[in-house]
Amino acid sequence: MEKVEAKLEDIVKGQNRRQEVVDKCRVKVQEREYALVQQEAIVAESKDHVANALLVARKVQYKTICQERRLEAKEANGGIAVVGADDMDDEPSEQDLESIEIVVPKYDSKKCQSRIANREKKIENEKKRRNLSEADPVVARDKYLRAKKDLDSKMEQIEAIEQNVKMLIADVKERKRRWIDFRSHIAQMTNLSFDEFLQKKNSAGRVEFDHDNQQLNIIFQKDNTDESTQTNDVKALSGGERSFTTLSLLLAIGESLETPFRVMDEFDVFLDPVARKRALQTLIEVSKNMEHRQFIFITPQDLSQIPTDNKLKIFHLKAPERSNRVGGPQQQTLNFE
Repeated sequence: MEKVEAKLEDIVKGQNRRQEVVDKCRVKVQEREYALVQQEAIVAESKDHVANALLVARKVQYKTICQERRLEAKEANGGIAVVGADDMDDEPSEQDLESIEIVVPKYDSKKCQSRIANREKKIENEKKRRNLSEADPVVARDKYLRAKKDLDSKMEQIEAIEQNVKMLIADVKERKRRWIDFRSHIAQMTNLSFDEFLQKKNSAGRVEFDHDNQQLNIIFQKDNTDESTQTNDVKALSGGERSFTTLSLLLAIGESLETPFRVMDEFDVFLDPVARKRALQTLIEVSKNMEHRQFIFITPQDLSQIPTDNKLKIFHLKAPERSNRVGGPQQQTLNFE
């Protein structure tokens, strides 16, 4: 009867542990769904930002066209503003904005300035040839119109610069906000991946990012069903536990990196056989899933039990022939030819 009760108690404990694992999986699913929603919101905001930028560009182009028409009518009327010089309103409609195309200049600013300088020089030479002076009403009127045009141009430039400054300040704030969201997303995904890798060894853990103090804290739980085994002191772990935890952290952070090559040297020297087998399986699975990256693992341990395929190659080096002679045989290298 005691054996039956003990067996029944083990069954109940096992059911509780399985229920806890199921609850954790549900929490992870909810967290990943929340992260997916955040990414969709970021993409939608980026599209809105592009659309707003295009709208601002069309409005600027519309105002430029209006000002050019008014200036042309004013110059044609002897410097006097003409009411109703154009039929375009200051506030454009949606149809007006859609008809506006962003104009790309055919010439650069330096070439345009050079042409303007040459034309002005020709005008001055022509005035000297005709013996015109400032006492001449034509010369005085021309000087006034040029000064007025320069003033209007400078005022327009000042207004455009102020508008650009406001837009740049708003853009910097938006970039900073998106950078904080992106940093939080990387921390969240790293935390989830870190716990997922540790779960393969029936352990658990999380990574705490202290961005203000630029610190990284690791919480490790040896038994994923017993919170009393949790510790935040990595030095208290055994060599194998510390190696597997470090390996899990590197893999979790590596999922957010875009480096095409990854190299790990002697990552399994402190692992026991069981932990080493799990670590190798985890590394191989992660490497095969990331086909756009290449992984190189260097280990002095035996790899005869690892099957090779078209994605996994194992190169063995012979033991080096030691020699005390100068210029004697040294460590051998791989021949990739």
